[in-house]
Amino acid sequence: MPKIRYAKGRIRLKKGEQQRPNGTFAYRWTDRYGSRHAVYAKTIKELRLKEESILKDSIDGLQSLSSNVTINSYFKIWEKIKSGIRNTSFVTYHKLYQRYIEPKFGKTMLKDLSYSKVVMFYKELLEDRGLGISSVNNVNVVLSMILNVAIRDGVLRTNPCTGAMKELKRKYAGTKKDVKALTKAEQEVFEDFLSKPGIFHCLYPLITVMLYTGIRVGELGAMRWADVDFEKNVIEISHTLVFDESTDHKGSVFTLNPPKTKTSERTIPMNPKVRDALLREKNRQMANGIKCSVTIDGLSDFVFLDDKGGLFHYKKLNHRLDRISSAIDSEIKSKGTVNGLTSFPHVHNHMLRHTFATRMREAGADIKATADIMGHTEVELTLNTYTDASEDFKRQEIALLDVLNAKQVI
Repeated sequence: MPKIRYAKGRIRLKKGEQQRPNGTFAYRWTDRYGSRHAVYAKTIKELRLKEESILKDSIDGLQSLSSNVTINSYFKIWEKIKSGIRNTSFVTYHKLYQRYIEPKFGKTMLKDLSYSKVVMFYKELLEDRGLGISSVNNVNVVLSMILNVAIRDGVLRTNPCTGAMKELKRKYAGTKKDVKALTKAEQEVFEDFLSKPGIFHCLYPLITVMLYTGIRVGELGAMRWADVDFEKNVIEISHTLVFDESTDHKGSVFTLNPPKTKTSERTIPMNPKVRDALLREKNRQMANGIKCSVTIDGLSDFVFLDDKGGLFHYKKLNHRLDRISSAIDSEIKSKGTVNGLTSFPHVHNHMLRHTFATRMREAGADIKATADIMGHTEVELTLNTYTDASEDFKRQEIALLDVLNAKQVI
């Protein structure tokens, strides 16, 4: 608690005020640009009249600066001065802004912006546009960064995004869109379908590697044959492939970035199934005369290629997975049931990573080892985000109580 100060005559002094040794008064303050100022007066009454004038000028100046400034205006400023943000993150932020903020809310004048308006905007994204709470939280991160620049410029006093997500998270926590792992039955049908001759058979090695290593799609795309050691049976993860779609829609470019985190730079052991899948892919390319047609940052000889020697980025792979999912679903429905299934889910690349983690958990694998293989910084992330519990596994786990009770009776 700040110490209460008094001038002679028991006059209580406000913050910034002081009585000088000669009996006169001074008021000192820092403007929005960080510069220090001071005014002087013979009496406290005269000083406070000057303080009121200073405050009024400050408010008028603030309103003048922000009278015609919109959120969209400051987004352009933020784009130019951004620092400390990885290119992949910036691309994501840019897309979030263009898709959710810029069209409507971005036209809001900063002078009209308020905490309640921000909350109502987020509620609209949740209720009318069907976003999950985690997606809206990402929008909040972007908007907060932009408005923080406006605060540093003195155009805003406080950030209206502060605390906006707190209440919304409590109310809309259930809107999080969880990624589900394939069940054992679904995985068996999925692998069996790809293993048979057909237009999708060429993806069998790629899908096998994803299902049995838990590798991220960007890491898979960046994998080179130099990263595969068949003698030691390991895969070295040292890069991630980034597919940047240009904002002017004139094309797209690939870049190779370091892995997502320090722990993402890792060595993944190859089990016999993964080793066989990689050898199959090498033989497929040799048999069909497929050669890598892409060079990124001076590097080439990438492992997984399409028929033209191009790379598999997340969009291309998800497109193929979409077609595979539909084909399997149609086959199941035409037969009535396959492996106990009457339908098949829509599969995307991240689901394969979830499936790996879930199978490892069901097999009783050490959770720390699983986290290391997946490149997670914390074990909790692996437990809370990437492992589903199948009904069979839950029955198996709860049956342990019966074993314990039987031992106690004996």
